[in-house]
This record gives sequence, C-alpha cells and structure tokens, in this order.
Amino acid sequence: MKRLGIVENLSYDGTVLVRSEFAPPLGAPVMDKREKHLGSVVKVFGPVQQPFTAIRPAQAPALGLVGTDVYMQERTPHAQQKDRGNRRSH
Repeated sequence: MKRLGIVENLSYDGTVLVRSEFAPPLGAPVMDKREKHLGSVVKVFGPVQQPFTAIRPAQAPALGLVGTDVYMQERTPHAQQKDRGNRRSH
C-alpha cells in the first residue's frame, strides 16, 4: 500500500478532503491502514507539490476520518500499461 495523505476536512457536499503526497488517478479506491475500503477519488485540485484529493466516502458518517491517514493500492507496471488507452490500431 502507498500512503496517499491525511484527511484534513469534509466539504459541504459530503466529500472527504485529503492533503495528498501525490496526484492519484480519478476513480482510484482509497482505504485505511487495515485495507478497509473508504471510498474513491472524484477530484484532484490545488498545488502540484501537495494537491488536495476529494474522495466520495463509501459510508455516510465520514466525520470520524478527519486526521487519519489514507492509503491506495500500489499499481503494478502491467496495470499502468493496461490503462494507457482504449483505442485499437486498425
């Protein structure tokens, strides 16, 4: 697992805001240190060095997540190659 960052706040629309150490891909699953699914990435914004990541929580009461570390699965090179594009050469 790779550490994504620390949950800083909750936004008005219910998303969880994380100060990230890197920019994750949209739709990527996010979990806690026990590998429990917390939600998925819906938006990445802010400064390039430490962007904010908005996560749509899987469970409604997300207030208890503030101040906790969140993680992502590390992607293998094969999985990265698979996501490069959907076009076929004809």
